[in-house]
Amino acid sequence: MKFKQISMAVTALVVLFSCGQKPQYANRAERLLAELKDPASEYVFVMAHRADWRNWPENSLEAIESAIDMGCDILELDVAMTRDSQLVLSHDATLDRMTNGHGKISDYTLEELKQLKLRHPHGVITENLRIATLKEALKLCEGRALIQIDHGWDLYDEVLRDAGEVGLKDLIIMKGRTFVDRKELMYAPQLSVPAQQGYTLFNQYKEAGIVPPCYEIVFNELTPEVEQFAKEIVASGSRVWVGTMWKAADGGYDDDRAALSCDPDKIYGRLLDMGCSILMTDRPAQVIASLERLGRR
Repeated sequence: MKFKQISMAVTALVVLFSCGQKPQYANRAERLLAELKDPASEYVFVMAHRADWRNWPENSLEAIESAIDMGCDILELDVAMTRDSQLVLSHDATLDRMTNGHGKISDYTLEELKQLKLRHPHGVITENLRIATLKEALKLCEGRALIQIDHGWDLYDEVLRDAGEVGLKDLIIMKGRTFVDRKELMYAPQLSVPAQQGYTLFNQYKEAGIVPPCYEIVFNELTPEVEQFAKEIVASGSRVWVGTMWKAADGGYDDDRAALSCDPDKIYGRLLDMGCSILMTDRPAQVIASLERLGRR
């Protein structure tokens, strides 16, 4: 009788898993991380370039919150180092374009920078929006979204430090144009194609037996050669990431062209057809709407 009960329990488990029961995740970020690392996943990620900078100051907490609220999966953010070795979010090394301050970020302490006001995308100074730290951004994204750090490879150890202090290392994707075999943070190699750099770097990873979660590919014309290379990346077990901000990065399949087109789905759909499953965009709401119409969201 006991053997029969055990047998029935095992059978029940087999039936449960064979029926395609979806795994349970503690939060959205955990699910996104699992999708990112699953080569069989068909999920298409939307990465907001500098967060929702069209409506809020770029790299600000408000821009991050807005991008997450509209459904973005990854926030592309830039980091810079203060005089007292703190990481803040800023694309520029200087303060002039995006704040009411002047000079280099590296000449100021974090406390001094927090006194400055951010500028809106059109240049007008805000009333009370402030420069954010990487730690603040990580805490805001906790359980909700992933973060891709740009302009930060030279600050890898400091990024690792801050992420470790808040216990959120799993949220971060670094990127660079060289071979890296560090496992503390996720790393996405950037490949220029059809330039030799792209093929050489990709082959280095293949020869080392390392499968990054994704590769960013940069191309100024979508040729059959580029498309074949993208498919090789997918076949290797990694995702293809394309930035749709300007032609030099995406061969003309960009956000502005889609916005001006009578058929934006054709623009983004072409990138999906070549195997792209991470779209880094300056118009996240537009991309999300297109993915929904294409049945990919």
